[in-house]
Amino acid sequence: MSRWLRWTGYLFLALAAFLTLGGILLYVITSRDIHHVYTFGDSSVRATRDSASLVRGRHLVEAIAKCQECHGDDYGGKLLSDSRVFGRLAAGNITAGRGGTARFTDADWERALRHGVGPGGRALVFMPSEAFTAMSDDDLAALIGYLRTIPPVDREWPAPEIGPLARVLYLKGGFPLLPATIIDHGAPRRPPASGVTIEYGEYLATVGGCRGCHGSGLDGTGAPDAPDLTRRRLATWTDADFIRALRQGVRPDGGAIDPTKMPWRRSGRMTDDEILAVWSYVRSLPERPAA
Repeated sequence: MSRWLRWTGYLFLALAAFLTLGGILLYVITSRDIHHVYTFGDSSVRATRDSASLVRGRHLVEAIAKCQECHGDDYGGKLLSDSRVFGRLAAGNITAGRGGTARFTDADWERALRHGVGPGGRALVFMPSEAFTAMSDDDLAALIGYLRTIPPVDREWPAPEIGPLARVLYLKGGFPLLPATIIDHGAPRRPPASGVTIEYGEYLATVGGCRGCHGSGLDGTGAPDAPDLTRRRLATWTDADFIRALRQGVRPDGGAIDPTKMPWRRSGRMTDDEILAVWSYVRSLPERPAA
């Protein structure tokens, strides 16, 4: 009996040592990426604030990039997670108020939006820059120009605290904790002309963040809230069905789309031509192979 207890004790000690070592390695490896400092040259993008640019910038912010979904209706930020296991994370204040972006230069904005990197050179947490990196210079300039006109909000948020679960999911892959680590920072940008075309639809679907939920090929991720958008699932949908889904949150069968899972109240502000361009792109995609 005593021998059995002794070996059970050894087993628990070995397990505890293994878990401790694993935890240390987890924090060492992930902290290396969290604290890595990126350097970029100055950007040629300069905020534009003429009347036409401000109209375009507001449309990009509200209907395409959907900034309010994370940063709140007043853009002062909001708490996204407050968990010891997952982490304490907040979408930052992106107004010029206290705790916000008053000191951001145009280059700081460009690095944050396109590269997922803050003014200090470190990767931003959960900033969907993997989508915005494809944004054209003109659109980015208009978006930054409009953000500078938003009324300042005084709201400060604590620095992010990344919990063990978020770190594990990050190392496992496919979890966008630090988008800066997956962006091709030197990729060329060749934005297409606007119009009801497959090419422009692809551009809007990319900078609009559709891939972040529905997968890189928009063929779903397997999660219930990220369904397949290819012809395999939407073969019977019409133009009107797609417009209704994005603008009213209603499927062809009359079922309601949860706005907390699919931000149709934002996408519904897109123009008909923009929605039809995205639909043209969606219909051009190959079907996901049957499981």
